[in-house]
Amino acid sequence: MNCLVKMGLAGLFAFGLSEAAVNFPFPQNSNYGGNGVVLSNQAEASTQLKKAFEFYLTDKYKESGNYAAIEKDKGGNNYVSEGTGYGMLMMVYFSDNTTSYQAQFDKLWAFYKAGSNQHGLMNWSFGGLNPYDNKANAATDAEMDVAAALIMASYQFGDEKYLDEARTLLKNVKQYEFEDKGLHKPGDAWNDKKNPSYIAPAYYRLFAEVDKDNAEFWNTTAMNANYALLETNSAEYSTGLFDNWSDASGKGLDKYYGYDAARTPWRLAQDFYWFGESKAKTMLDKLGTWVSGYAASAMKGTIERSGSTMWNDHNSTFVATLMTSLVTDASRQSKLDEYWNEAVSLGDEAYFEQSMKVLCGLLVSGNMPNLMTAGSQPPASSSSVPPTSSSGTEPPTSSSGPNVNPESSSSEITALPAAHVAAAPAVSMHGRTLQVNYAGHVRVDLFGVTGAAVKTLWNGNATGSMELALQGIPAGIYVVRVQTATSTMLQKIRLQ
Repeated sequence: MNCLVKMGLAGLFAFGLSEAAVNFPFPQNSNYGGNGVVLSNQAEASTQLKKAFEFYLTDKYKESGNYAAIEKDKGGNNYVSEGTGYGMLMMVYFSDNTTSYQAQFDKLWAFYKAGSNQHGLMNWSFGGLNPYDNKANAATDAEMDVAAALIMASYQFGDEKYLDEARTLLKNVKQYEFEDKGLHKPGDAWNDKKNPSYIAPAYYRLFAEVDKDNAEFWNTTAMNANYALLETNSAEYSTGLFDNWSDASGKGLDKYYGYDAARTPWRLAQDFYWFGESKAKTMLDKLGTWVSGYAASAMKGTIERSGSTMWNDHNSTFVATLMTSLVTDASRQSKLDEYWNEAVSLGDEAYFEQSMKVLCGLLVSGNMPNLMTAGSQPPASSSSVPPTSSSGTEPPTSSSGPNVNPESSSSEITALPAAHVAAAPAVSMHGRTLQVNYAGHVRVDLFGVTGAAVKTLWNGNATGSMELALQGIPAGIYVVRVQTATSTMLQKIRLQ
């Protein structure tokens, strides 16, 4: 893209996007493309979730100057890195048309960076909102959620910088928190055992799209090694309950589904919902069969993996996380709803329990979609960003443009009579139909606000007014680029 186009876009971006708080406002109410089932009453669940998040925001989220963190024990002034990841994810997914939580997201991310060690990874624990390298070392589960949150933030808030920072973080994660053969380490300073709940296969797929230099590692090496560990662990007991800790092969080390293991089904449900992963479905099916045999009101932890004994903790760490095992089978719809209603009835809870309620609730209500595929695909790097935005109410920007020629896509176009042929392209929106008026060869592309290509709408000769249908594209802010032999025009549009 030439310099004139880049300069024009910078100003238009600042002017044209200020009216929109976010690109994927809560509630999303997705059905994940039909992968599994979601809660029956998504609207009610969204209202309940927003209330749970508002409590989280007032009770757990703490600020000091440019930093913010999630308090672990109420009044204890202690903070852990995993909470930073949970908070960042929530700020992305609960942002809506009236309130963007980007400022809170940025303060959480600033705390992460300021509290990082020599490996560029956040020390796992702090005794106050004064981050520095306290030599406590990193915990891999935090990096999984923080890196994923950065990627999602780039799409939610329309800012390329988050992808750049995710790339830098992921290179450190790969170097210090994964073995060369792909297995995760529990942290950057030790590797004596493994934690199944630190395995995040849905995120590995995101990482491969962003960290292109290591795409093969994330998509294949890490994916295969860590799924093999999970499958071995799942196979040990007929319940399908995962262990808190295992050896490198996946053999359980303590025989309990407890406060560590609890996150495992949530992470598998992400991979099933977002990508339809059959390995995730198989393990969730097995676990869901066991969970279905218990009333939600009777589910307590910690649980012996044989299912023979439950301890006395009836809270969302166990109710909400085991709920996510019920999403693969439509026959378990009523049981899924039952478990969510029970989690809601538990009211406002302590840090970890409330975190699990909100995160698992976001997922099963359809409010935690993969924003990377909801609107666009990530660019390879910020240095190759395509055109971004012009205000829909401002005159479009034009300049000579690059000569690009990828495949055309004209499956959703209708040619109208050439009653009036424009000397230069004219663009207008009518509902979900884009009308382009031009005579001659023209290319029309649609981009997300991060500059990532969504779709080539037309690439060929036009004889007048054309209508291009934009069905199937999620609601949000987009940019249309119209290129002719002599000019490039950029127009911001909003799809409802």
